Amino acid sequence: MKYYTLNNGIEMPAIGLGTFLLPNERMSEIIGEAYRLGYRKFDTAYKYSNERTIAKALKENGIKRENIFITTKISGDDLYLWRYFCRKSFLNIRNFTSVKKSILKSFRELQTDYIDLFLIHMAFPNFLKQWEELDKLYKEGRIRAIGVSSFLPPHIEALKEVSDTVPVLNQFEISPLNTQKKLITYCQNKEIVPEAMSTFAHWRSWEPRKEIVENENIISMAEKRGKSPVQIVCKWMLDQGISIIPKTDNPKHLAENINILDIELTQEEKLQIDSMDLGKFLNYNPYITLKNLPKKYRDWKGFE
Repeated sequence: MKYYTLNNGIEMPAIGLGTFLLPNERMSEIIGEAYRLGYRKFDTAYKYSNERTIAKALKENGIKRENIFITTKISGDDLYLWRYFCRKSFLNIRNFTSVKKSILKSFRELQTDYIDLFLIHMAFPNFLKQWEELDKLYKEGRIRAIGVSSFLPPHIEALKEVSDTVPVLNQFEISPLNTQKKLITYCQNKEIVPEAMSTFAHWRSWEPRKEIVENENIISMAEKRGKSPVQIVCKWMLDQGISIIPKTDNPKHLAENINILDIELTQEEKLQIDSMDLGKFLNYNPYITLKNLPKKYRDWKGFE
């Protein structure tokens, strides 16, 4: 397994298993097989409604807590009576759940005394309060590392308003169709590991993006090496210093996704994949959350 050293010195597996939409009734089987194949990082979130199922799966497979790396996320939805809809929606009615209580729910659901990596799921209007509370638990030692998801540079800069802790990781959409080179460079210059989500499908779907898996150039690269197109794309990301968490419940694909370290792509092949970039978000577009920034950060005009 390849590891990344986070900016606070913690080691994190570069390859993990995304768990959103994995069937709860098969979670024990999937987690057990993934662990047997070498997976040591599992990505979840309170919003996925599977934290308790994952805890049960780990126990059923006899997997020791200290042998795995768990990433979870706090969702702003949990702080509203129904969920957070949009900035001006009259349906955005706050419930009585505090940010800290929302964070601690994940500890209970995962049945653990500590979380390896806790992320802010999205830059909701209260993301600074979320960061402040995560930072307190981090400094108390209950969380080993804290990071963000779908954050742009001004969101990350704004975190300085409440804490001097730099996120260790930013999880956001990265794919050959949305290469995100400038955001990746920004993060890496600040020693923030970029982590790819929604590379092969919309986050609510299992349907693969045919523009990627059926691309003639990627298929040619894969056939030349006896690999799959997904393996080629995963290695393309890993070669950029990107952490990956592809989801699957298929044993064959589980094995393929983690067995990519032997793939060597040429510079020309990497540039071919880069050239597929359309700069469009299939998934959640973080630019719509710029309005949630403190006023002095809202004049960010995007990457020059």
